[in-house]
Order: sequence, then structure tokens, then C-alpha cells
Amino acid sequence: MPSSVKGERQLAALGVQAALDRGDRLVFAGPIYTLRKDPEAKVRLVFLRDEEKRIAVGYARLEGNDWYPVEHEPFTMRAFGYYERRLKRIGDRVDPKDRQTDW
Repeated sequence: MPSSVKGERQLAALGVQAALDRGDRLVFAGPIYTLRKDPEAKVRLVFLRDEEKRIAVGYARLEGNDWYPVEHEPFTMRAFGYYERRLKRIGDRVDPKDRQTDW
């Protein structure tokens, strides 16, 4: 469970807790990015349950038609901000108008 009221509100606003309780394996937030070092690779901010059943935040990569978590850590507002900034640093935002397929 989040360690702060602000964290709980953020998860509620994004619908993370409800989606995970529904049985979704991954819950996505924010835009899709292409990696600068590998323009074919698509990554996105993701929430999931870790091995200890805690909510975790990180990012996932699109491989074929499925998303796979690349790295994650237990959710905190600090970790959430870190992964948002990291994706902006390592990738370029994909314009939804330029999408070739519906990811």
C-alpha cells in the first residue's frame, strides 16, 4: 500500500488499484515513448503487483503485441516521479496521430 495520502490519491486518480483488483496484470499511465538508442522499441510507464503483492511502478516494453515489464520497484511518489522523468530522458514521446497500429 502507498506510504502517503498523496500516493493513494495518485493511484486512485489513475485507476491503478481498481484495475489491479479487477485482475489486470499491467496498468499503463502516460504516453508511449520510443527509445532514442533503439527507435523501434516502445516503452511506457506501468504499474503492477510485484512478487510480494505490493503495487510497483516502473516501465514496460512492447514486444510483438504484448507489453513486458523491464524494471520496477515498490510504488512511492518518489519512484513514480523517477520513472516519469526517466522515460522522458531516454525516449521521445510518440504522437498518437503517428501510430501505425493500436497498441
